[in-house]
Amino acid sequence: MQQKQNLNFDVLIIGGGPAGLACAIKLAKLNEENKTNLSICLLEKGAQIGAHILSGCILNPLALDKLIPDWKTQKSPIITEVKKDKFYWFSQKKHYTLPVPPQMRNHGNFIVSLSKVCAWLSEYAQSLNINIFSGYAAKKCIFDKNGNCIGVETGEFGRKKDLSKSNQYQPGIDIYAKQVVLAEGAKGSLTESIINTFNLRKYAQPQSYAIGIKEVWQTSDQKNYIDGLCIHSMGYPLDNETYGGGFIYHYEKKIAVGLVIGLDFKNPYLDSHAYLQILKTHPFVSQMLTNSKCIAYGARALNEGGYQAIPQLTFPGGLIIGCAAGFLNIAQLKGTHNAMESGMIAAQCIHSHLHQEKKSLEIKQYQKDMETSRITRELKSVRNIRPGFYKGRVTGLFNAAFETLTMGLAPWTLELREDYKNLKPKKEYKKTKVPKADGTLVFSKTDSVRLTGTNHTEDQPCHLVIKDPSITMTKNYNIYGGPEQYYCPAGVYEYIKVNGELKLQINAQNCIHCKTCSIKDPNENIEWIPPQGGEGPIYSET
Repeated sequence: MQQKQNLNFDVLIIGGGPAGLACAIKLAKLNEENKTNLSICLLEKGAQIGAHILSGCILNPLALDKLIPDWKTQKSPIITEVKKDKFYWFSQKKHYTLPVPPQMRNHGNFIVSLSKVCAWLSEYAQSLNINIFSGYAAKKCIFDKNGNCIGVETGEFGRKKDLSKSNQYQPGIDIYAKQVVLAEGAKGSLTESIINTFNLRKYAQPQSYAIGIKEVWQTSDQKNYIDGLCIHSMGYPLDNETYGGGFIYHYEKKIAVGLVIGLDFKNPYLDSHAYLQILKTHPFVSQMLTNSKCIAYGARALNEGGYQAIPQLTFPGGLIIGCAAGFLNIAQLKGTHNAMESGMIAAQCIHSHLHQEKKSLEIKQYQKDMETSRITRELKSVRNIRPGFYKGRVTGLFNAAFETLTMGLAPWTLELREDYKNLKPKKEYKKTKVPKADGTLVFSKTDSVRLTGTNHTEDQPCHLVIKDPSITMTKNYNIYGGPEQYYCPAGVYEYIKVNGELKLQINAQNCIHCKTCSIKDPNENIEWIPPQGGEGPIYSET
């Protein structure tokens, strides 16, 4: 039986997304510039960097230009510059051209696979002698006797479903650091725990989320493919009370098609995967996918709350950066540039703090620098756009136009709502009519999940925890119709009959780590915890 190991670093970064990698790279560069030797470790739960990364993604290179000024001369996967923007209103069969809103114009931006961008950034980071440990999930924070965060404990390997230890059992590793940086992305497990422990939302509104769901198609069609084309849509297949829209991006002989749906939706039968399949049957979209083959699928929750939902960003022993805090600009539909810049600002503050050997474990300068940053100014100017859609699409569009024209200078700030509270009883809605899967244009959830490469060892404790099983049938199913079987984009939750009795079955091996269930459950009864490190989806094209 292996003994538990301890490791020590100056800085420990949890998460290998854009924010975490930018923070690590900036710290390493500050080491070089100032001839310091802060040790840096980056921990990533995916099998490799990029494996759990999914985004639209239109990349604004603003932060990258600062981080790696010569990136254009390197062999990066950032190739396709946006050449044309289009904005459409979809009815069931037709499409109507709309003017492209100013904040959605993408001149100078790039269509990318964010998974590939992160993989490239990790190679760059390793060339700077940054320690990157992939395949290790940070399970819980370690605190000293004074309640300061001084590190994390990684998850075990080889624990069986009955909690006994298998022959392959390996204990977790305790990793200690002078500063812990949380860069887990939306609804990060450690981040949510830290926010609750230190009451970091005391002065913030509740975070608002959406689910982004996406397919990538390889195309050989010369007629319908337009390199650098960026399309956004509103309308069909979403109804007027459901916030969201579609996107179609053309790049590198591929077409990315997807939907973003606000998780404040009311319909308990709303099926995100089904809605994506319906979108593809629209004549405008289906024609575009002629002579193409779907090669990738994925889904991920994203923060939409913006300015008023940002928690306090510092705590004793650490910082929160990137989408773990929520820096998405909902008007631009972009957050990567803000996530990266927050990581760079954090790196500067950490380096100054540790280099000067200050005794305080809380780097309050990061909070101050973020509050006066371009990021905060940008998010404040669009703070009212997302909550403006709570009263429906038409009201939301008028409000968005007003906020854009006034550049967010209105003297009020609209309130955000908690997404899980908005679901309505099943008796008020009908089930979504799902087009029949043909394996060519329309796919079943099972077929789509196969494209994610997701994998979980089956004989391990379930990482999707039902806190109170007694209300699964009495509340979730009887009142709401079992909404988890619909909003989950991977078929994880399934109601089946066992000995004549209907029960909830959890197919945890299907989980693609989107985190939607931990956000949308109407009773907050599902807790998502990390499975064994290295498991989950293996994205490369998303």
